[in-house]
Amino acid sequence: MGKSEDFCETLEKLTPGLRRYARALLAGGADEWADTLAQGAIQLALQETRPKETLPCETGEIRICLYAAFTHVAQRKLRGGAPSRLSLRHPVIIHGLADLPLEERETLLLVALEGFSYEEVARITGGDRSLVLMRLMRARAALTALDQRPAAPANAPHRSAGHLRVVK
Repeated sequence: MGKSEDFCETLEKLTPGLRRYARALLAGGADEWADTLAQGAIQLALQETRPKETLPCETGEIRICLYAAFTHVAQRKLRGGAPSRLSLRHPVIIHGLADLPLEERETLLLVALEGFSYEEVARITGGDRSLVLMRLMRARAALTALDQRPAAPANAPHRSAGHLRVVK
């Protein structure tokens, strides 16, 4: 089995995670658009390997390279305006993600959803560790603000399950 075959096999294993990241990055946008972005990144990664018959990255870094390719493809496409179909049915967190600037959203998702380290996110996004930390802090603060619910009045009756009732 050659390097190209190893790369294609690894790429196949990483595709579901890349699609998950694409859908989260679009925050409620069309799934077809997310799949198109993911496919574009995969094709870009394959194009870079075929002519040279060598891996664009070391074997252990294929995941970082693939996410970097996707992030760059997504940045180019999303700056042109991605279709967004947010509705009231989407959870508040999706609306919060959609409201974040793209750089903060991708940083948050790479760390929290995909499990990359700060250094890996810096390599993927082309920044440095301090920039990653700043973007992550801003994104977390914005999403934490969504969870600030007004306190119930002191004289309001307390129910154990506020929105659920047993109906017979």
